[in-house]
Amino acid sequence: MLSLGSNVSGDTPSPAHQVARALRLLCEHSQVELAEASRLFATPPWGGVSQEEFRNATISLKTTLAPLALLHHCQGIECAADRRREVRWGPRTLDVDILAFFNDVHEPIVSAGQWGEELLLPHPYAHQRAFVLLPWMDLPSAREPWCILPTGTESKTVAQWLEVVDPAEVAGVVPAADEVWGSSVASI
Repeated sequence: MLSLGSNVSGDTPSPAHQVARALRLLCEHSQVELAEASRLFATPPWGGVSQEEFRNATISLKTTLAPLALLHHCQGIECAADRRREVRWGPRTLDVDILAFFNDVHEPIVSAGQWGEELLLPHPYAHQRAFVLLPWMDLPSAREPWCILPTGTESKTVAQWLEVVDPAEVAGVVPAADEVWGSSVASI
């Protein structure tokens, strides 16, 4: 599961175009195939930095890449979008985060330090953020019994984690009517 987000258009017409381009570039890799894509969501900025709202989506991929190789592929796509890490939780042309990685029998892979701080699986904050959980719930696989998001102390489904997120934060995340995203998903 990956989360895609943007609130800076950069060299594209809009943040939605950034997210769509990221999806296309992800799937251009010979070992990556799109399994599912959420709708595009308009989401308020998170983390206290004043900035424009985001466009976020969650996608599920089928891949034979190892988790660290997938991370490096995602980072290359962020680099191609001129992603700059200047302000923590600040504006960005593109953010591609690995939320969770499931093996062939749908068990979540827990990094347990094997990649140091470079890759933490599952994403350490995914269970706390409506802009991640709501798009994730948009995927049919989020309702499967195997789709569990463990943290250091608890394992819950995406829906169960969403129940404990601040309702005001949840209310701020809404589907964004954007044909750029829909046509991009359909063409892959």
